[in-house]
Amino acid sequence: MLKNIVSPKNRLDKKTFDKKIAPLQERMGVLQRALHDARIPVILVMEGWDAAGITRSTKMVIQSLDPRGFTLHTIEQPTDEERARPFMWRFWIRLPPRDRIAIFARSWYSRAISAEMQRPSWTKSLAGRIIAINNFERQLADDGAIILKFFLHIDKDEQQRRFVARESDPLKAWLVTPALWDLHKHYENSLPVVEDLLKKTDTASAPWHILDATDENFAVLEIYSALIAILEKTLDRQAKGKPKKPGDPLLPEKCPVRRGHNVKSGEKTCTREECQPDLDRLQEEMPRLQALLFKRKIPLIILYEGWDAAGKGGNITRLARYMNPRGYDVVPVSAPDATETSHHYLWRFVRNFPRDGHIAIFDRSWYGRVLVERVENYCTKYEWQRAYREINDMEADFVYSSGGGIVKFWLEISNEEQLRRFEQRENDPLKQWKITDEDWRNREKWDQYNTAIDEMLARTNTKIAPWNVIESDDKWHARVKTLEIVAEHCRNLL
Repeated sequence: MLKNIVSPKNRLDKKTFDKKIAPLQERMGVLQRALHDARIPVILVMEGWDAAGITRSTKMVIQSLDPRGFTLHTIEQPTDEERARPFMWRFWIRLPPRDRIAIFARSWYSRAISAEMQRPSWTKSLAGRIIAINNFERQLADDGAIILKFFLHIDKDEQQRRFVARESDPLKAWLVTPALWDLHKHYENSLPVVEDLLKKTDTASAPWHILDATDENFAVLEIYSALIAILEKTLDRQAKGKPKKPGDPLLPEKCPVRRGHNVKSGEKTCTREECQPDLDRLQEEMPRLQALLFKRKIPLIILYEGWDAAGKGGNITRLARYMNPRGYDVVPVSAPDATETSHHYLWRFVRNFPRDGHIAIFDRSWYGRVLVERVENYCTKYEWQRAYREINDMEADFVYSSGGGIVKFWLEISNEEQLRRFEQRENDPLKQWKITDEDWRNREKWDQYNTAIDEMLARTNTKIAPWNVIESDDKWHARVKTLEIVAEHCRNLL
């Protein structure tokens, strides 16, 4: 890819450049307003060799844009907060809403190479990063985002010439550090690594535009031309009512999970008195396990899904009661707000992923996409079918990139037991706040939810994040069982 780039024979003089850039910038301003009205998010990635002109090219693009409609992200070394999160977290939280443009002056690509090449087994680690990046970009493109990636290429001699020129300029000399010269010495070693990265991340949903940047003016014009062509094509397709047709989503294979449909209402597995010793023992053990996870910087996600009134709140209360509150967060999930719906649906969940050594407890989760959103038609069939793979990819990336774990619970109760609990809540003044008209409406769709639950469990029951189905007609049995599973998972992580 890089070796086949042909440099322009003649450099563009300033007069010619100014004449050519003016109409392109004007057109870009028009397109930005059209994208805003169409609510199409744009992600512009600027990558390239050091001194290849990333800053100038970015500046020239920004000049044509209304500053109220874009955000520039200059990606450098991660902060302590970012370093304590999964690798892709810092990029997820910077994604634009549907009516804005996000410009990344360097991105996940530079950080992947920089972070992984410092490790002994960096080739294997980088391969994992490539998988995560491709999944990330595919998910965004499938959700309607336009991803434009530019790589500015210069050869080693041109890079050296620019370094020397900067060192002779008092205003730019600080830009050239010993570390940059050291990287320059290893240009030949870096070239095949960069080329391999570009090849493996050149996808249909997010292709690379590789430009010769020996002539910076020429490179800027090429960037504008590519931007305008792609944005016009997208807007024209939408104006004609012919949105890009997605292919059928790649559904993960089913791994059937036993759900216990035959749980008998009122059947007791153990009495409160029988369960209490085990509950006390596990609650005493959890603070010690939590402290060890914190000490070893291992993050953990625990999520609870289940039927309405299945006991999610009670289980979470028993889990968290004796843990150090500074080391965990409970994330209650309800309907998304306007900001959340303007982003990819996973955005609001990734933002709440735990930092190293911390625990995030989700009271409901991203699985709402394939449950309530599916049954209530809050999303299209294509969107909820696509979600199975997206969820599996997201969970795998969290585990692999953070070294942490995920514990997933489905709390199963019988139809009869749910009815009993609903009626009990309605008749108890202290619990009436727990029951809503929506709960009753959901109950009327029991069979539809049953179908959705079975498919969710089957398609997202992975080796790295398996489901734990807990028969919960007996609350005390369920509380002990969930604590046992969490404790066992923590021990395995340690």
